[in-house]
Amino acid sequence: MQYFFLALAAALVILLCVLIVRAVRLKRKPAAAHEPVRVPVDTDAALDHFCQAVRLKTVWPRQGEIDYTQFEAFLPLLQEMYPTFFAAVEVNRVNTYGILLKWKGKSAEQPIVLMAHYDVVAAEKDSWSCDPFCGEIRDGKVWGRGTLDTKCIITALLEAGELLAKEGYTPEHDIWFSFGNNEETGGDTVPAIVDWLQEHGVKPWFVLDEGGAVVTSPALGVKGDYAMVGVSEKGVCDTIVTMHGLPGHSSTPKDTDAPMRLVRAIERIEQKPDPAVLSETTKYMLTEISRDASFALRIVFGNLWLFAPLVRKIMASNPETNAMVRSTVALTKLQGSHTVNVIPNEAVAAFSVRVAPWNTTQEMMDKIAAQAGEHADVTSEYRVEPSPVSPVKSDAFSLLQSVVDAVYPGVPAVPYVMNGGTDSKHFTRICDKVYRFAGFRFTNEERAAMHGNDETLRTESYLDGVQFYIQLLKSI
Repeated sequence: MQYFFLALAAALVILLCVLIVRAVRLKRKPAAAHEPVRVPVDTDAALDHFCQAVRLKTVWPRQGEIDYTQFEAFLPLLQEMYPTFFAAVEVNRVNTYGILLKWKGKSAEQPIVLMAHYDVVAAEKDSWSCDPFCGEIRDGKVWGRGTLDTKCIITALLEAGELLAKEGYTPEHDIWFSFGNNEETGGDTVPAIVDWLQEHGVKPWFVLDEGGAVVTSPALGVKGDYAMVGVSEKGVCDTIVTMHGLPGHSSTPKDTDAPMRLVRAIERIEQKPDPAVLSETTKYMLTEISRDASFALRIVFGNLWLFAPLVRKIMASNPETNAMVRSTVALTKLQGSHTVNVIPNEAVAAFSVRVAPWNTTQEMMDKIAAQAGEHADVTSEYRVEPSPVSPVKSDAFSLLQSVVDAVYPGVPAVPYVMNGGTDSKHFTRICDKVYRFAGFRFTNEERAAMHGNDETLRTESYLDGVQFYIQLLKSI
């Protein structure tokens, strides 16, 4: 027995040594110090151009009338603000309002696609501190719908293009600029742009769209600045559960009534979420962000072979990180009787299902159908499969890392899976390197207002973004 305890103690000592050594090795080596790369820019003109773009009310609603005049005015405004750049590029209109620009490079091999969208979600004027489309600078911020999502990308890209075009710059490779007009409603413009490029034999080297940004404290209390680059995005499956029962008067309720059956089905769906999974992308993300973390966190994240179950449990307990480790099912709509004293023969629940890359939309629908039970019909109104995971160990990702470091010294580029959706998912048909990153520094407050009230972007962050896209275009 004595030998058993001695062996156990020795094993524990060895285990502790392994944990400590791996944690020590995980610490990030100090990067070579350098000043951020900056190119002289007319900041007043750049901010004015940004404000002008924000003032156009380019709202493309799912239902209701569309003010097409605002969309018709967008391209002429860009051409007016960036004349040298537009003199250097080929302009194509796709699906009427989609804008596809080609900046011809020295080589047609390995073309690049840079994306954004100029449609925005609606905004209620009474809920804002100013007109949602004022496009004004107040308190060091640009105010207005679209300042973050994503007119900032379009004008910063073109600001960079205008500056380089004035210098007579010609990119090494063809660069395509894809600006969609109905991203917020899952529209058909970018699919049509992808079709157009495919028909013209364009196979991108890599694609860059909106997504992550330079953020502070990305997850689990880790402090520091990180450039979060989306390498995949979840699929979407808008799922409708219609529960059946016998109609009747509310004075004689039964446990077989459709609404009661639906309530029990919702409880079953909620109580059995999809299993939490630490994907390879999430493990990579946790490892990278922990390099600058405390020693205790490095012990945990540096030894996921041992602590993965604990990390999964911790991440699953927080709504934000929970979405990183599983497919999620969110109850968004309920419908029963139109009259309070009538028991309906049907009750309906709608779920927004966000499908992780290791699941499929059909798997999630089958699971919901099984949980809903025999009296339910389960259908889908809209389905998009999760995007393939783009490689981190690639020349394209390395290029993004080098540009981030040039403009934001010492900030590491870290991959993650996006919970939201972008137009870039359509490009996975013709490209296996699709990344999602906006070259700005977004605060937590700014990100929270993206589809909310008082959407703003600090002028300093916008001008840093212009520098990012200048370096990106030059690096390409």
